[in-house]
Amino acid sequence: SSMNDVKKEIVEVVSSCEVAFLSTINLDNFPETRALINILNRSIDDKLEIYFASDSSASKVEQLKKDERASLYYYNEKIMKNMILFGKAEVVTNKTLKDKLWHDSFWEYYKDGAEDKSYGILKFTPIAYKYYIYESAVSQKKIEGKL
Repeated sequence: SSMNDVKKEIVEVVSSCEVAFLSTINLDNFPETRALINILNRSIDDKLEIYFASDSSASKVEQLKKDERASLYYYNEKIMKNMILFGKAEVVTNKTLKDKLWHDSFWEYYKDGAEDKSYGILKFTPIAYKYYIYESAVSQKKIEGKL
């Protein structure tokens, strides 16, 4: 399948999920997974720039400073699709971008809005993917590759 088909599939799954599961390598070198609200990625396009709000003192921030490798797992039961993206995650320091990504639902967590000291943003850049196309109840086709 062409790269356009793959990107279309990634956009469909990523934009359809309310939650994403981010795995990082923790400071003891174990994988650590947590659920993140996927609200900033509901209008993702084929540039595949994926963002999450994150408290700037969260353990994942420390982990990513040491090792930027990460994976994102998406699962949407309604459309029977799951997908894993492999890539790197980094802390966004650009204030203009952080201001642009501010979402009203964040007020609950960050009382001073986009100026809040603990308001952080992570950017995930996918470099590889793996997902399955369900062909029938008994048959599925694995699609994987690099971006």
